[in-house]
Amino acid sequence: MKLLLSILLIPVCFGVCSAQTDSIKASKQIKEAPDDLKQLLKEITEEKAKKVGKDADLEIDGLLFDETKTKSGRDFYDLFYRDWEAPVNVKNYSIFVSEKPYRLTTTQIQVRINETLVFQSFLQPRRDIVETLAQQAVARTQVYLQNYEAILKQLEGADRAGSGIF
Repeated sequence: MKLLLSILLIPVCFGVCSAQTDSIKASKQIKEAPDDLKQLLKEITEEKAKKVGKDADLEIDGLLFDETKTKSGRDFYDLFYRDWEAPVNVKNYSIFVSEKPYRLTTTQIQVRINETLVFQSFLQPRRDIVETLAQQAVARTQVYLQNYEAILKQLEGADRAGSGIF
């Protein structure tokens, strides 16, 4: 009995189900959005773009990374950190102090700003040489950052801004 009932109801269900989907397809029509809705969407996207721009300004600037391996390299980093004072109004930079092994007791020390090599020298384990090199590295790094900021300001000026049309 159940088998007979299910055989009789299956074609009825298919007929009703297909009729429902046909009526749904017929009622779906793409309509133009009202102008008020378009304006609201535009305002929301502009507001989100401004918010993203403000979030980009909230970066941590002036991080100093220690990538040294030896005692003299660590002493160089400590002296560099002790003497380091960031220039005023300089943004979006990180400083990497790294060290590569060289011959015997000498190593090669490198100071990079945003992956750009600023200072490189051979480091000996003598304290007076390490202090002198750290002071030179600090001076050269500060000069680079001041010049870098000036170059960026010149490039962002109105005379360099273009429409993008060739």
